[in-house]
Amino acid sequence: MAGRRLPLWIGPLLLAPVLTTAYYVAGHFAGGFAAVTQLLYSSASLTAVAGLVRGALRYRPRGARRPWLLLAAGQGSMLIGDLVYFVLGRSGEVPYPSVADLWYLGGSLGFTLGLLSLVRRRTPEWDLPSLLDATVVAVAVSLLGWVYLIHPLSAGATGPAQAATVAFPVMDLMLLSVGVRLMIGAGTRPRAFWLVMLWLVGVLIGDTTYAVQALLGTYDGVFVDGVWMCAVLCLAAAGLHPSMATVDEPSPAAAPDATRTRLAILAVASVVAPVTLGVQYLRGAALHVPEVTVACVVLFLLVLARMAGLVGVQRTMAITDGLTGLRTRRYLEEALRTEADRCRRTGASLAFVLVDVDHFKRVNDTYGHQAGDRVLVEVARRMRQVVRTGDVVARYGGEEFAVLLPGADPRSVAAIAGSIHRGVSTAPFAVGDDQLLSVTISVGVACLPDDTHEVAELTRIADQALYAAKASGRNRVVLAGTDPLPAAA
Repeated sequence: MAGRRLPLWIGPLLLAPVLTTAYYVAGHFAGGFAAVTQLLYSSASLTAVAGLVRGALRYRPRGARRPWLLLAAGQGSMLIGDLVYFVLGRSGEVPYPSVADLWYLGGSLGFTLGLLSLVRRRTPEWDLPSLLDATVVAVAVSLLGWVYLIHPLSAGATGPAQAATVAFPVMDLMLLSVGVRLMIGAGTRPRAFWLVMLWLVGVLIGDTTYAVQALLGTYDGVFVDGVWMCAVLCLAAAGLHPSMATVDEPSPAAAPDATRTRLAILAVASVVAPVTLGVQYLRGAALHVPEVTVACVVLFLLVLARMAGLVGVQRTMAITDGLTGLRTRRYLEEALRTEADRCRRTGASLAFVLVDVDHFKRVNDTYGHQAGDRVLVEVARRMRQVVRTGDVVARYGGEEFAVLLPGADPRSVAAIAGSIHRGVSTAPFAVGDDQLLSVTISVGVACLPDDTHEVAELTRIADQALYAAKASGRNRVVLAGTDPLPAAA
């Protein structure tokens, strides 16, 4: 193992203690070495920008780089703000607010948009439920922020100074809201995800500490800057880690589940307003009755909407496979009966397709059940991409899938079944960070009324066709009553 090079993403994590220690030492000589401390501080931001851009170009395909480039733009805006502040400080006392503050606010906006883009890519069907959850938390935290930070800090300030004093905590609250939405949402959680979470926690701790110290008049720039530097270098490591390619993989879950953790978070957030009122009363401090009243009403309505949404979620989940996001077998069978009745009335045709993943047990035994699950999820995704609008794709059981094709006659169903076969089998599957596996499928097809007039007989004939495809060597399509089509090249 001698001479083995460390992964590139480890570099920023190793650099963090070195930079922060050097910054702390240089901070004691700030009068004579202000440029040195600024160089050390800015190097962390520059490392993050470079790491995010490099990772986006290396690990992300064109068109899927937006979240990481937005994060890079946000950190770049922060870097420009630091440099502007340093230049202004060289010529005297920096006014508040200054041009640098505009760059800082732009950086927070870039961070928020970057995380929001990640959220939407990870859970494309969760927009409304996740937005409600995140808004509940955001309203509760906003109330606390207003009572204990924003209002005290902005007291006595007027005009632009007051606007800036309010704007910074508000931007942090927006970032926190999106961060909570990312954290409690579904989706993969590779190492790059947790590095992003460390960065977010570090930024929020640094910003909150800065606000509290500014309120108490005990601001310690070296400590807070050290927290920010470590956080920024975690973001650099996230950008350089190969798993950043999978952070925004869409979750197969159709909607967020009512987990204990999620419900506990919503419960705590919903009682923040009355608890804050009680604490302020016991302290003999300002009660902020209008703000607390508005927060109580908003939280009540949000939680009520969320509970109503959960009823719809449970109905959806009853007909949705939890792993693949496809319809369940029960839903498919109901749809099959409905479509068969319609065919009898109108004389239209109906095709039923059964799909089985070849040698799936070998995948589980060789690569593990997690890899097997990834294969099933990818098979489901590829099948959805090639079927027509209105076709029903379902998980039939285990590694078997089924497709209901209303209006497909024997000629068109052969083309559709072939598209399903090619769409799934021609490209390798990722079963690990650096492992690709060729996976094939066998397909059996039966049509109504050409092969039978009975629903139960239709599924049996399709199953026989699937068995014939597997018996003749797998990796092929068999239409009921015909010879197996040759395997794909």
